[in-house]
Amino acid sequence: METDQMDQDDAAQDTIEQMDMKQCFICSYPAFLQCQKCEQVAFCSEEHGRLHSREGFADCFPYRVGFTEGVGRQLITTRDIRMGEVIYVEDPIVVGPSQECDAICLSCMSAIDTSYLCGGCGYPFCDEECAADPIHDGECQVLCKAPLPVIDGTQNTAYHPILPLRLLLQRSQDETKARLCKELMDHKEERKGSEYWEFSQKHIIQFLRESCKQSQWTEEEIMNAIGILEVNAYEIKSFLTSGYRGLFPLASLVSHQCVQNCRMVWNTEAPYDNKVVAAQDLKAGEEIATSYLRPSMCSLVRRKTLKEGWYFDCECSRCQDPTELGSHANTLLCPACGTGHMYPLHPLNYNSLWVCKCGHEETSQAVTALVQGFLDEIKTVYENDRYNVAQWLDMHTRAKVYFHPQHEVISEIAKWSVPILGRGPGKKLSDFPVSLIKTKVELATSYLAVLDIVERGVSKFRAKTLYELVDSQIYLASLDFRDGKCDRATIKILTKGFISKMDEVLSIMTVLGVNSGYEEILMRGANSLKQMCQKVLSVPDQLESTKNES
Repeated sequence: METDQMDQDDAAQDTIEQMDMKQCFICSYPAFLQCQKCEQVAFCSEEHGRLHSREGFADCFPYRVGFTEGVGRQLITTRDIRMGEVIYVEDPIVVGPSQECDAICLSCMSAIDTSYLCGGCGYPFCDEECAADPIHDGECQVLCKAPLPVIDGTQNTAYHPILPLRLLLQRSQDETKARLCKELMDHKEERKGSEYWEFSQKHIIQFLRESCKQSQWTEEEIMNAIGILEVNAYEIKSFLTSGYRGLFPLASLVSHQCVQNCRMVWNTEAPYDNKVVAAQDLKAGEEIATSYLRPSMCSLVRRKTLKEGWYFDCECSRCQDPTELGSHANTLLCPACGTGHMYPLHPLNYNSLWVCKCGHEETSQAVTALVQGFLDEIKTVYENDRYNVAQWLDMHTRAKVYFHPQHEVISEIAKWSVPILGRGPGKKLSDFPVSLIKTKVELATSYLAVLDIVERGVSKFRAKTLYELVDSQIYLASLDFRDGKCDRATIKILTKGFISKMDEVLSIMTVLGVNSGYEEILMRGANSLKQMCQKVLSVPDQLESTKNES
């Protein structure tokens, strides 16, 4: 099969040379079509053409595919792009369940129980209609040859083969889509000997070739599919105990930067398209970059995770700076002098000593144990008891002893606790202690200070945190005004700032879309706060008008 593919590639190249024909901008095959809008870009098929220009958009997408030695293919802007503007929209090559997964419908990707099983392969579905989805036909004919799957919590192996199988089937059945992943990297040599490499040999390769009796695919072909997905697939949605991911032709070419300049907006329902917008203003010729990891992640954890998952050592300006561009996402408090900060002496050295200006030192192993211990505790709480305010406050109290207010640990506590502090069924902020609201403001302010550096511009985390912060600040300002701690002029200045921030929240959410009940509440709340602030601003003018009339 691989030899046949090489022969097809050679034949395609011969055709290009003989006919002096243009190449498809995305897959390099002979291009028989040309964009009718710009008359500059050629493509081999209508499907590939939709990656350059799409219905519903007046102009062609403002990017081109570039190449840099040692890096590979990249997406480069072709003109200046405004913050919030759509850069491109793409459909997935393939979508399927995450590896560690509780029961999930292989058709609509909903989290389900196991009450309805496919009569062919035994995998759970929502109902008969979902089980009859054509997307399942080919894989069912393969899976039905194996013993019935065991779906028992997230520790089962039943879902690991699904996405690689879908990619293999698609390669055989859809040449146009197959060409989109022909040049995607699988990092085969780097992955060899890893824990998942060994796992895949037994639970995916052996499963497909022996249990499912699919000898038409070699071990190398199956491992290549696994590798392409491991390196290039993105998570579309997570339900904590299950979820699904997809392989996208353009997202696979977007490089990592620790301060990203775009946002990927996943459609969590079929057709699962990916809309990419500019997170900030971009100049023509700038590389389009995303963050493969949570942007607020500290360098100690982030660089090791990039090395383990994507096989490169990040040496960007943020990673080189001990303060992480001033975000302090990696900064510890010195336990010796009590006032100094601790940073890695050599930020790009995974085993660097951590030092304070007072002379105190800590090993990277000790720092890693401290950070990971808190991060593991945070994960346990948000997975099992995320609405337990007392636990979050206790953790924050303990974490403040060790970490800078903007460290990842504090940011993670803020991310999960800020939306629930001062909240409750039928309750108002005035029903909670003022000290609690001030703690909420403290956490939100520190978290925003990080986001404004590492996730600046269009960001849902920024919008959500900004809303929660302003809501609390308005309440505290009203108390200060009531108690005579600030005058009307000060309130007017503050109120203008609140309106500006709510405009930003509404703008961000409009660009990125509202996808949850909380986000719907946030939009209504932001509009309500804005209207309330506008009424406050109108009061002095009304009073002055009354005086003049008198």
